[in-house]
Amino acid sequence: MPTTIRKVDYAYLTVPSKPGEAARILQALRDANVNLLAFSGFPQGRNQAQIDVVTDSIDGLKAAAKRHKWKLSRIKRAFLAQGTDEGSRNTATRQGRAGENQRDCG
Repeated sequence: MPTTIRKVDYAYLTVPSKPGEAARILQALRDANVNLLAFSGFPQGRNQAQIDVVTDSIDGLKAAAKRHKWKLSRIKRAFLAQGTDEGSRNTATRQGRAGENQRDCG
């Protein structure tokens, strides 16, 4: 699989840190036909978790958030690298040599 790096939009939401929360969110996104490119969840403080949702369907994510009364962060930009580990590492090295960095996302 060739490595690709592209700019993407994402947002995050904060949810209670309890079993099943991520599954509930993922099911709601699936039901709303939101095309999920990447997903990350991690603890945030003692009783909360942050869920990052990377999608090429920001409008769909916003609609799902409104429907489920989720409070989304502002829309952010990031790089999404997809491919083999070796290919991604080489592509990132070339990008760095070309002077590109995270500031180029926004």
